Amino acid sequence: MQIFLIFIVAIIGYAEYFLFGRAQTYRPIVMCAITGLVLGDLTQGVIIGAQMELAFIGVQEIGLSTPQDMVSASIIGTSIAIQSGGNFSTAVAFGLPVSMLVLLVQNLVYILISPLFVKKCEEIAARGNTKLFSRFSFWGGTLLHFGPSIILVTLTFILGNVFAKTVVGMIPTFIQDGLVVASGILPAFGFAMLLEVIMKKDVLPFFFIGFLLVAYLKLPIIGIALLGAAIIAFMYFYDEKHTSKANVESGDDDDF
Repeated sequence: MQIFLIFIVAIIGYAEYFLFGRAQTYRPIVMCAITGLVLGDLTQGVIIGAQMELAFIGVQEIGLSTPQDMVSASIIGTSIAIQSGGNFSTAVAFGLPVSMLVLLVQNLVYILISPLFVKKCEEIAARGNTKLFSRFSFWGGTLLHFGPSIILVTLTFILGNVFAKTVVGMIPTFIQDGLVVASGILPAFGFAMLLEVIMKKDVLPFFFIGFLLVAYLKLPIIGIALLGAAIIAFMYFYDEKHTSKANVESGDDDDF
């Protein structure tokens, strides 16, 4: 039963890319918690998920780059940590090799198989069969790009992490080194993108207000989040009210 549930969890994680539309369900904070729930230890799953989220917080897809796979690392790392009585270190030690393996398989699919699939889609589109094209492109593309990853996660859970380590050991050293270097650089890009959003005159004052509240008034993070939500609500309704008023006045002038 646990194997089937882990299979479902993997589908939920990868469904982020083709079904949920960037709902952030693939993040470790979600995947680890669900995995812990499946294995009967939700508390440990949440704890590991929070710690792993910090490790992956700067990992973002930038351009054509493909960062380490968070879904597989979260599911396998959490499952092995819970089953072995380990902690976050155990989850990272066993989860990262799996994510490297899944990343390698995904890249091979993108390079070797995706062009053939796209060519087939073009042939169907040229025949004007829109229904077949829609079904083939969506479901075929989904199975092609995420099916292997889901199967790998499930197999690794069944066979244990030895399976992943054996396969990773067969990967040439220079490829593994390249993946390690890339995984170290990408978080820096992720944080740079976050800072690029923050370092704007409309947002920067709120950043420093939050920092000062934490640093000098010792306000907890939950308090900061609730205060931020209240400010956002105030700004939203204030702008909505004045926009409606401006539209009404503009309409009166036009009538006049």
